[in-house]
Amino acid sequence: MRNFWNDESGAVTVDQVGLMGATVGLGLAVIGIASGGLEDLSNDITDMLSGIEISDTFRTVVEDVCISEGVGTGPAGGGETGETYQGNPVTGLLIYQASDFVGGLPAEINWEAGGSSPHEITVSPNARPVLMRLTDDDGFLHENDDSQRLAADITLDGQTYEAGYEISAAYTISDSASGLMASGLHFGPEWDGQMQGPVFATAASRPLEPGKSYAFDQNTTSHQNEKPYGDFLGCG
Repeated sequence: MRNFWNDESGAVTVDQVGLMGATVGLGLAVIGIASGGLEDLSNDITDMLSGIEISDTFRTVVEDVCISEGVGTGPAGGGETGETYQGNPVTGLLIYQASDFVGGLPAEINWEAGGSSPHEITVSPNARPVLMRLTDDDGFLHENDDSQRLAADITLDGQTYEAGYEISAAYTISDSASGLMASGLHFGPEWDGQMQGPVFATAASRPLEPGKSYAFDQNTTSHQNEKPYGDFLGCG
């Protein structure tokens, strides 16, 4: 019995040796044929990536705005500035005015962004965010909220909106792939929040790079879809 178990001769062993040898030979042949093409492709990818210069100018612009306003040193989620207005805390958001986009921003139509999805917006080369100080008795950006008001005057595209003006989130568009989100904004004196048409500015969830285009495939009304201020760009 011991001799039987130790016996390695036979047709199966011979076949296995032949098949393994053929498989190794085929693998070496494939490597020899494909290696040249793969090497050329990898070199092309290396040359392309090494030639790309990623500009961080837009982030520096955001930092400059935050520093000049004395509320932080760079991009962060919107949060309280330590100030108060009429007894409520003041939150700082960095917003982009309509002229910061080529062709403007989508208008509000039927409480959503007008037009068909995906919405594509292109940031102007000289776009620069503006700090908006707002006051609220909660931490959410609503469509209709009497306590959601400007805590300081703000000038957008030559129009000054005074402290105390109500703020309304017109709509929210977002990119399901990247998570980028933007909410259009309206401002006005005492009103019911039911404003339609062109929006004056937008709050974005992260810095928008000048000259770059962004696509948004989701479009929702802001009514009962409130977003926390921390989801939007601010100063940290």
